[in-house]
Amino acid sequence: MKKFIFFILMILGLASYAQEAQSTQIEFNKVKVPGVSVSVAGYDVDFIQNALQFRLEKVAGLKGTNSKGFRTYTAQVFHDFGFVKYDIYISIDKGTKQSQIATINLLVSKGNENFATPVDDSELTQKMKDFLTNFANEYIKEFETQQKINALTKSVTDIEKDCSTLTSDLDKMKKDYTNLENKIKEKEKELNKKKEELNKSKSELESLK
Repeated sequence: MKKFIFFILMILGLASYAQEAQSTQIEFNKVKVPGVSVSVAGYDVDFIQNALQFRLEKVAGLKGTNSKGFRTYTAQVFHDFGFVKYDIYISIDKGTKQSQIATINLLVSKGNENFATPVDDSELTQKMKDFLTNFANEYIKEFETQQKINALTKSVTDIEKDCSTLTSDLDKMKKDYTNLENKIKEKEKELNKKKEELNKSKSELESLK
């Protein structure tokens, strides 16, 4: 029992640790360079990529391109890192079949692939860690919730539009049905009148034979 509890606590500890961004070495152009990474569980790579691009490009207004396996933001100010223009590189590793945990890798260069290091650029490195930690623990959840809200809002709007169209169609059909009923009654009156005329004419005809 004690071993089981220890195992659970160890797993919980690892899960907690996995959400905290760490300084690491990241492969760039087949060379290991200093960067920051964080693990994110429960989301596929495409969703994480969309959330990252929304955060950086829609919210922060950066212009990104794909280059060398990274989403790259060249010579741009990202206010989470300060007011200096940096080259920002982000990639996502999807993990293994055994471990469905994605890893976000972040590199920040001061130019000419001169990447920030924990020793020489401790303040910038900490800001990189703060950004990824917040993204992994808070922002991606908020993004997911907002995506669900947007999808449901669109669904409600579409259904409301369909209901409005169906209501209009039904009202028109009811009106057409009422008009048709009135026309049927008029035709029935005309038919009955013609039948009376027919019967009268037949009677007169018989009387003359």
